[in-house]
Amino acid sequence: MSKEEKIADLPSYKKAHNNFKGAHTIGKIIKVFNFFGIKDKGLNEAFSKLPNLKDVENLISLPDRFNSQFASIGWIAHESMNSTLMEKAVNLAESGQKKIAEEVLSNHFTSTEIKWLQHRFRVLPAFSIRFELIEQAYFDTLEKRFHSCVPLLLTIIDGAVNDINKSKGFFSENTELKAWDSIASHSSGLTAIKEIFNAPRKKTNVQEIFLPYRNGILHGRDLKFDNKHVVGKCWSTLFAINDWARALKEEKENPPIPPKKPTSISESWKELTKVISDHQEWKVQSDKKWKELDDWKPREEISLQIADFNEFSPEKTAIEIIKNWEKKNYGKLAQLIHRIGEKEINIGVEAGKIRKELENKELKSYRLKSIIDEAPAISEISIDIDYDLNGEIRTKEIVIRLICKDEDGEMGMNGKENMNWEFIDNFFHRLDF
Repeated sequence: MSKEEKIADLPSYKKAHNNFKGAHTIGKIIKVFNFFGIKDKGLNEAFSKLPNLKDVENLISLPDRFNSQFASIGWIAHESMNSTLMEKAVNLAESGQKKIAEEVLSNHFTSTEIKWLQHRFRVLPAFSIRFELIEQAYFDTLEKRFHSCVPLLLTIIDGAVNDINKSKGFFSENTELKAWDSIASHSSGLTAIKEIFNAPRKKTNVQEIFLPYRNGILHGRDLKFDNKHVVGKCWSTLFAINDWARALKEEKENPPIPPKKPTSISESWKELTKVISDHQEWKVQSDKKWKELDDWKPREEISLQIADFNEFSPEKTAIEIIKNWEKKNYGKLAQLIHRIGEKEINIGVEAGKIRKELENKELKSYRLKSIIDEAPAISEISIDIDYDLNGEIRTKEIVIRLICKDEDGEMGMNGKENMNWEFIDNFFHRLDF
């Protein structure tokens, strides 16, 4: 694929564009029929919901516009990137607000928003054998242990590409990252950021960096790399590599076939109406979610009185965690732990693991210290505790980091009803020190 070609020229994008152009042509014909009194209520209703052709062309041009704005600073478009996120970032950048756009992207790729994508790493062998490391990087990200998850993600990226290529890693000079009809592997995508990330870093640098320079980070030359921008770009790149690998697999199993004659109006109509319907439904839900995220603000002056806690609040769950520890209800604690993926767990086994961690630690008393809403789906509750460790009374401040989920198990939002909260079990092992 030459560098002059655009992502919009990929076969799947051209097909979508041509389908919509064809649909709008049909729409014009129907208007003529209506003028002469030949009417069809079903067709009129369907075409009234058809997106404006200009909007469709805007959507199709998004990946190219995104890469034009962001590839040079470490972000690229890929198949699994949320198109609403992409559109928001592009609109901000094109209006002169690129720094704000970077904040939006970095916040997205270092939050629970990336949790739903984790199951994608269980499919292909190059990623599934590294899933435990990916899982650890995810929890490190949520807990802002950026200093540990950046090197981990860089090694996962390099190793996965090596397994896919069977010879060379992501950062090797001659590694080819190409696949047919793939956004991620377009010349403006993975290949472009690989060259940036692989830049030589020959001097020790104590200034903060905002790109995951592999040589500088792993060889100890770039010392200040632990920020959300570097982490977010590592995650975005890992997802893009997964999309590239999927495209390679698809190409191998279903080789590209020569273009066939355009389908007739009657043949494509059923497929087209479904696309229109699905798009409308998704757009409404997506726009609503983004508006809620934009409008969300953390609470101020939160009461520390248990009697004041809302039923669906993170602090209510934090107290539930403490009380279950106090009662030695390890099964309930196991149910409240935040996990990624959809793999079923054995509560009895998980409860046994917690029992082993806490059986020599008896909680005596606790005092709430602070409640901080860090993000729509993340809150931290600080609690001072007194506990008996093998007969010795100790006092310690623990921080319970809670993640919000809605009734469907997707990312929730603090302040809404019917929300569930889970915690990252990061304080158990720290009680021994």
